[in-house]
Amino acid sequence: MTGGPQRSADTVVARATPYGHAALGVVRLSGPDAKALAAVLCPGGPAWRPRRACLRTARTGTGAVLDRVLCLWMPGPRSYTGEDVVELSCHGNPVVVQALLRALIEAGARPARPGEFTRRAVEHGRLDLVQAEAVAAVIEARSEEGLVLAQAGLGGALSAELATLRERMLDAAAELEARLDHPDEDLALVEEGALCAGLEADADAVRVLADTWTGARRRLVGARVALVGPVNAGKSRLFNALVGTERALVSPEAGTTRDVVSTVVELGGLPVEFLDTAGARAEAAGLEAAGQVLGARLTADVDLRLHVEALPAVSAARPAADGLWVGTHLDLWCRSSPPPTDISVSSLTGEGLTELEARISEELGIGPGAPQKTALLSARQHARCLDVAAHLAGAAGALRGVLGPAVAAQEVVLGLECLAELDGRDVRDDVLDRLFARFCVGK
Repeated sequence: MTGGPQRSADTVVARATPYGHAALGVVRLSGPDAKALAAVLCPGGPAWRPRRACLRTARTGTGAVLDRVLCLWMPGPRSYTGEDVVELSCHGNPVVVQALLRALIEAGARPARPGEFTRRAVEHGRLDLVQAEAVAAVIEARSEEGLVLAQAGLGGALSAELATLRERMLDAAAELEARLDHPDEDLALVEEGALCAGLEADADAVRVLADTWTGARRRLVGARVALVGPVNAGKSRLFNALVGTERALVSPEAGTTRDVVSTVVELGGLPVEFLDTAGARAEAAGLEAAGQVLGARLTADVDLRLHVEALPAVSAARPAADGLWVGTHLDLWCRSSPPPTDISVSSLTGEGLTELEARISEELGIGPGAPQKTALLSARQHARCLDVAAHLAGAAGALRGVLGPAVAAQEVVLGLECLAELDGRDVRDDVLDRLFARFCVGK
């Protein structure tokens, strides 16, 4: 990180458990005065011993009892943040937790900002930035598969892969610099064709790594599936059948759905949000037309579109290249030939619904398969990986073309800079501010 590891001058405090009534609440202190402030809150008692939990009495400045708390002191650098850390486990009444926080702030602690504990862990070398983002992913993962990916990132799997890539890029940069500094001497250790092939292979590998973000995002936060198509296509009835409840109004009157109706259900262990949108028709006006515009905006970035048409009036041409073409009212299809859609269902009888759910799972990448060993865990990581791949491909292109080793070397250096920003070796403070602002307070 820019500036290298640094020791924070102040001590911060925050609740480390969610707000609300619970059996337990945890208050966390981190900084040079963590133990001293905890001792002010809990005067007397036995001697403080590192990493030994001890039951103590927390009191106000006037000596009134606040609670009996279990105190754990973890001296730095062997702590989560790399600083002295004290965690106080108390009764999980928000009034008790707030009273402890207030007493510690009055004693000299500062309220922690969102993600400040994890940010200090990065600053003190306990985690790199990739692992820090994995911490957020572990907290927010909405599926077991997402949790597995997040835990792998926290364990350093992605960091190790990036470290190996950095070594190869440094070797390539050294080869190119040797060609530049001593053009008349044969100091190269790698033949130029092999060097180009290596750069191209690394570019391809980083692109493959970047592609893992799509599947990882779905496993971390879930997927979104939109039902779109003309009016009276049976979208709302199909929507109700897919989510298992009468969530959307169903009527033969055209334009009944004017707003976007959504419900989240679990599909193959993954939370999937289905969205029922207003039917499209050219003569729509007023509120109905506004509903169509809203639907288009809210479903612009969905993971999958189900293009729904009623089979008795289904068009001969596929309505769109993306998504699944779904025919409804299968119970009214009387022709001898199969429907021209990707899949057809009857929301009334249930025919085809199981097959449709299987196709949706297939399109979203849900289901059994070889588990990913490493995956990207944020859009920031995805963007930086694409940048690294572009610079590696640019270096190979320069070396194979007329631009030569000078431009190739510069491209590799730029790629190394992107890689350093990716794992936090060299990243601007404003990037860190934005990243950790998304964390919860107390983490």
